[in-house]
Amino acid sequence: MAVSVAVIGCGTVARSYYAPALRRLIAEGRVGSVRLFDVSAARANDLATGLPASTVAPSWDHVLKAADDLAVVASSPVVHAEQVRALLEHGKHVLCEKPFALGRGTAGRLADLARETGLVCAVGMVRRFARSACLLRQLLSEERPTRLAWREGGPFRWPVESPAYFAPGTGNQLLWDVGSHLLDLLVWWLGPPRLLSCSDDAMGGMATNCLLELEWPDGCRGEVRLSREYDLSSGLVIERPSGSLVCGDVTELDVLMGTGAPADPGFRQAIPGTSSPAGRTFLDCFDVQLENVLAAVRGSAELWVRADDVLDGINALAETDAAGELLESPWFSADEVTRARALHDGAREAARP
Repeated sequence: MAVSVAVIGCGTVARSYYAPALRRLIAEGRVGSVRLFDVSAARANDLATGLPASTVAPSWDHVLKAADDLAVVASSPVVHAEQVRALLEHGKHVLCEKPFALGRGTAGRLADLARETGLVCAVGMVRRFARSACLLRQLLSEERPTRLAWREGGPFRWPVESPAYFAPGTGNQLLWDVGSHLLDLLVWWLGPPRLLSCSDDAMGGMATNCLLELEWPDGCRGEVRLSREYDLSSGLVIERPSGSLVCGDVTELDVLMGTGAPADPGFRQAIPGTSSPAGRTFLDCFDVQLENVLAAVRGSAELWVRADDVLDGINALAETDAAGELLESPWFSADEVTRARALHDGAREAARP
């Protein structure tokens, strides 16, 4: 059965990741028509030129009233919750990009609505579809770690079309962008952590660097460092009683033992309803994710990432975001530190609802 799909938001995520997967699935007969909607008709029309069987919806109301089976929400994070609610209320299955919502309460209400309506509500935590992420989940379930350190970041290169991307409360902040992936995987592997500290360098604008210190109930400690400014020595190092595990890129590289040998060269993670196991590249993961969601819509497989599955991660993000302090900058003078802290605290106070 071919599934009709609406894509909400035709920016970089839709063009670079969803469109290639949709082209393949259209060719294979698993996706039928594709309806595109964006607040910029030019963006939607541009995507339509390279996507077979696609049409551009003239309005949001048209999207809601159309007979599409599945809606992929790839719009600005600040409108995710509003759009997901409207789509579910109009009887559509949903796959929503991260972050699903900007608060635990909102996310929980959407998950409840999906259960009440009996509709699929999937969340695009695409790294859960990576082979290395799945292997680490298995290895860490067999032997809990004692400590981990995760570094991810580099100069900001994501193509944005408007300064509005950097406005407060948009959900595009460093923590809610890259950080949502990392915290989601940590919760998936180890359960919800307790925040020890969070600091960033925002002084009235968006943070470009962020440092988190975490602890789990069994005593495992974690440090997560994120950047949109510096090329960090990216990767994850996990210490266990039997030895360390290292992964330079959880989405695209192998998990290695401390000796440099692959942790499990033959590991394959089956994903329900898909023709391929968990992916080895970011594009692979988008392909497998969309196949899994389509199978769930057809009723032939269980979802790999349900709305309920991300609630603890969103709660951790929200608590972390609320607790943020000013990141230490040793090169600042005492007067500069005082001024920076006032700017940091004032911006946070102004952003509170």
